[in-house]
Amino acid sequence: MALSREELLDMFCQALDIKEKKKKLYEEAMQGCSDQVGRETLGLLMNAEIEHIRYLQEMYEDLKKGSDWSNACRYIPAEEQALKALYKRIKVVQPDLAGACSDEVMALDTGVQLEEACIRLFEEKRKASEDPEQRAFFERLAAEDREHRAVLEDLKYYYSDPQGWYMEKSGARLDGAGPFA
Repeated sequence: MALSREELLDMFCQALDIKEKKKKLYEEAMQGCSDQVGRETLGLLMNAEIEHIRYLQEMYEDLKKGSDWSNACRYIPAEEQALKALYKRIKVVQPDLAGACSDEVMALDTGVQLEEACIRLFEEKRKASEDPEQRAFFERLAAEDREHRAVLEDLKYYYSDPQGWYMEKSGARLDGAGPFA
């Protein structure tokens, strides 16, 4: 059996609350970050949350108006590939970050916690529903936030150990020959 309209409305309220907190966190962290890569990545995450808030709000409003859940929850955005965008942006040059955005590491930790809260919410609803379409819907929502969590964790690694990040992600070797030697 699918989750009831009331259960879905409650879930959307909870998700919108968490997503608003994430958007605000990414916006504030982006403004305080002096590193271009950090600003761009946090901006990418902030814009993704703005888009998620928009479509979740539309679904919420459709459900409130009495639409069937399958009609209200019809829009599923394409996978963002945010981690690939981050790699593409910062893979080309070895970072020299001597403390760049070190204050933002706490914001990144908070962002990871908020992403995990959304993931847990969607996974709980997926497990509670017996409707295969609804379960797939919740899994797609959770997947979006897993991607964001991965970006945050990778950006934290980028700031905490830039040389290690570069060695791991670029394929460079200690002999300096690079990935194709």
